[in-house]
Amino acid sequence: MIAGSAARLLLVLAICSVASPATAAKEIDSVRAGKFRFGAMAIGQAKDVDYARAEGLGLVPTSPMNAYLNGILAKLVAQSPMQGVPARVYVRASGDWAAKTTADANIYVALGTLLRVDDEDEVAALLAHETAHVILGHADADIVQDVQARAIQLSSLAFETRDLVAGVASGSGTAKSGGDSARVKEQSRALLLNTTLIAPAWTRDQERTADLLGTDLLVRAGYSPQAMVSLLKKQASFETERAADPQAQSLDKQLSAFGLDVNEETSKQTSKVTEGTGAAAEGIGALAGAALGKALEWGSQKVTVAQSSHPKTKERIADVDGYIEREYADSGKKAAQVESWDAAKEQDGTVDILESYIAAIEAKGKLGDGDVAGAGRLSKTSLLGPTRTHAYPNYVDAAVKIAQGSSPAALADYESALSGPEPAGAIYTEASALYLQSGKPDKARTVIEGGYARLHEPPSLTVPLIRTYRALGRQADADRVATKCAARWPKMQTLCSGAAKGE
Repeated sequence: MIAGSAARLLLVLAICSVASPATAAKEIDSVRAGKFRFGAMAIGQAKDVDYARAEGLGLVPTSPMNAYLNGILAKLVAQSPMQGVPARVYVRASGDWAAKTTADANIYVALGTLLRVDDEDEVAALLAHETAHVILGHADADIVQDVQARAIQLSSLAFETRDLVAGVASGSGTAKSGGDSARVKEQSRALLLNTTLIAPAWTRDQERTADLLGTDLLVRAGYSPQAMVSLLKKQASFETERAADPQAQSLDKQLSAFGLDVNEETSKQTSKVTEGTGAAAEGIGALAGAALGKALEWGSQKVTVAQSSHPKTKERIADVDGYIEREYADSGKKAAQVESWDAAKEQDGTVDILESYIAAIEAKGKLGDGDVAGAGRLSKTSLLGPTRTHAYPNYVDAAVKIAQGSSPAALADYESALSGPEPAGAIYTEASALYLQSGKPDKARTVIEGGYARLHEPPSLTVPLIRTYRALGRQADADRVATKCAARWPKMQTLCSGAAKGE
């Protein structure tokens, strides 16, 4: 009897020991101490930044906002048990909701994401999540190669679109449906492709651990843990809005059709980061010309529309909610730091840039809706002041000019961007293709070769270079670059060799 009671008591104690919240450790407790070391897939931080410049419309030129963001990042990195984490944050010239971390500890945040957050705590939550990916070493070989493969896929699709637009503009009959409407539609598609930000497709477990470790870093740096929840709710809202955009869904199908390891996880991530031209564009459009303070609270106003169509993000929200309740229930409701975020947006050297990019983002949306005149008015506004040589507004304005049938004006925009402070892959690609169409083959070759060399021979400019060589009758050069592509990035071999063959 005594033995039976003792056994039952031991069983009860065992069950309690398993179920007790007291035994659950914080995620940060599992992080090994020691010095940060780059993994085998790191290519060098400077080269990695050049690769980011080569993807789409690259980076927003440095402004006081960069210093502000890196200041927050430094606070978060200082909380890590791992020492010497060399993370840096850069702003991508994209209207997406997206962030990307690379094996070189570089963090790239889309401007569209910053336009949707409401306070410094949410900014810190975004950076904390990405910092956690860096600390945990998630940018392994497979993920890096998948990102490169998808980047070159997008460059290929964009180049095909430029070929089609050139055919319509020149009256060669390349397009299946001629006239102004086809030109506007295809130019809108090129805009979508070149402003999409591809991010690594982290596994479910990697995202979960980054969310939880990011929450620990947030709290240790003095921010509210609830900011991670509110950030994820904004992501869910954006995903819902984007899912209603047929143009973006069409892009997903095209990417999957390439068959270069674009698995289900990748498709989910692509869906997350692609900017739409429907409800999301309308929301951003409402910001144009408005004061940047309270107007940028648009994101929080959209939180309530999040639906269950994206269970992955909802599961992440539930996980973080449970983690906060378990580990930080006694932290209380910490007030969000709104004033510091408003002040950062309104700094000299930042406010004008944000207003111009908002106008360019809205112009992109109007072009997608077929409103070329409205897009033209906004794109003209986006080129005033400090952004007159920036890649994003010049590219959007060039897209409008092409839709209006004015290739010379578009080339002037591209040349302005090429003289600006930040090179961008899409500018090199589009300018080269337009020079080729305009009967200036030497200029076309010089531009694309210049971008390829300047940006460390990046994967996203490889297909455009191969196809330019082939169009110019330089088959040996096309084959040479295709061979180099296959050796560097095996997953891209089929695409590169196909480009060299004219497929």
